[in-house]
Amino acid sequence: MRPQLPQLIPSEICLECPVCCRFPEKQATLSPFFFPEERNQSQSIKSKGSFRQAATGQASKAELVTCGHGFACSFFNPEDHTCQIYEARPLDCSMYPAVIMESRDHQKVFLGADTKCPALSRPSVTAKLHQYLDSIQRYLESTTLSSLIRQYPQFISEFQEEVVEVRELSLGKA
Repeated sequence: MRPQLPQLIPSEICLECPVCCRFPEKQATLSPFFFPEERNQSQSIKSKGSFRQAATGQASKAELVTCGHGFACSFFNPEDHTCQIYEARPLDCSMYPAVIMESRDHQKVFLGADTKCPALSRPSVTAKLHQYLDSIQRYLESTTLSSLIRQYPQFISEFQEEVVEVRELSLGKA
């Protein structure tokens, strides 16, 4: 299992957030992606969460369930804003608000910041964003992880208008 990344957003801010882990549509592009190892580890934790249809041991996205006026990750607890699998959350969640997405023309892969994250408007967070994205980029471009991303290109989200393209990622050759 890969080590958890340091959090950019302090937990006390995340636990008050009305945005994270919630989505406007059931098949949301930015819903959490689990590599097979992450899925296996999260399944070993007792939770009510589930995955979209995929064979056990395969990569998949979290199932989204009705929550308020939209949908939420099935591992999200809307009563206290916690994650049922926090200690085994996937890379996709642990690096948020950093996201990986294709360029508009599908020719490049970018590391960006999701502007829907309300914490990005806090000076204390934005002051650390550049350094945080540098560390995420180094981590994602490591040989082992870039190879895994190439093996599971579904990890890379489609282009999203609300994600600010910050920098191009070099994931090596397929």
